[in-house]
Amino acid sequence: MVQLFKKDRKFLLHIIIAMAVIFICFAVNITAVEWLFIITAIFLVLITEILNSAIEYTVDLVTDDYHILARYAKDIAAAAVIFSSLYAVIAGMIILLPYFV
Repeated sequence: MVQLFKKDRKFLLHIIIAMAVIFICFAVNITAVEWLFIITAIFLVLITEILNSAIEYTVDLVTDDYHILARYAKDIAAAAVIFSSLYAVIAGMIILLPYFV
């Protein structure tokens, strides 16, 4: 886990954002069902970021040379993080915007 924080600064950013979202959710007192969606979204982002880092390490272990398939593997893993982050933003907006409007 320490290596993850050293290699991937984005993981730390995800943790900071997750903590901010959790604080906001406590402040507006969301329901239990809303908590389930928020926690699921947070863990989905963190898990995909961890898998992305694992794929990057594995690709780097296999080859030091540039290879298009290595690039595709890394890009696709990064796309998974983007999609999970997009889900988290959409779920967060659906849940939290009514508390502020």
